[in-house]
Amino acid sequence: MKTLYIEKNSHDIKIFRQENSSFQLLQEFSSARQEEYADFLKGLSPEQTYISIENSDFGFWNNIHKSHNPLAWVEKTKTRNSCTYQFDVRLEKLLSALALPKINERNFQEGITLIVENNYNFFAVLAYKNEIYAAFEHDITKLTPQTLQKNLEEFRFGWLPHEEVIKQNGSGCIIKDIPAEAEGFRPTFIACEHEECFNRFGRMISIENTKETMVQLLRAI
Repeated sequence: MKTLYIEKNSHDIKIFRQENSSFQLLQEFSSARQEEYADFLKGLSPEQTYISIENSDFGFWNNIHKSHNPLAWVEKTKTRNSCTYQFDVRLEKLLSALALPKINERNFQEGITLIVENNYNFFAVLAYKNEIYAAFEHDITKLTPQTLQKNLEEFRFGWLPHEEVIKQNGSGCIIKDIPAEAEGFRPTFIACEHEECFNRFGRMISIENTKETMVQLLRAI
């Protein structure tokens, strides 16, 4: 099966091809070369294509209002000869973290808080049984440790207002139908580039092989 994995952001497009059990970079285009990219992709005739899009729009988290199941946030398009999956890169990181054995096991026992940071921007989610009940995004450079601690405490109880995060120059907060049986989401796992900003708030984890994880998860649904 010919499988491609495409990463898109505002600057460039990277095309990876699956070889054996891993993905290798095949071609790279600047975002201005859309026609060349489309022609190149057409010539490959992939059977499965996975497209990860980097987007800073907080509106992505409105998916929580549609479904608590993050797999339902993937856009799937199927034709007679091919299938395409499109999703936000934040979903890629989220699902890859939830797929880690220790996190998967723990969040089926009780609710957890998961924090993922990249380039000082981070999102936090409340997860229970692989479903997402809340999310907020912020810039760690705009928060003191005390304010972040307060935000996390209020977030876990479902009390953190969207307006408060915006007032702090953050991106926003969405909370919907937090289950009482999740027991407070106290266990906290953090995947980050800047451990010095987060090491007092939870247990550090490493998210690796996200492409391979996404393909495995999406092929199963």
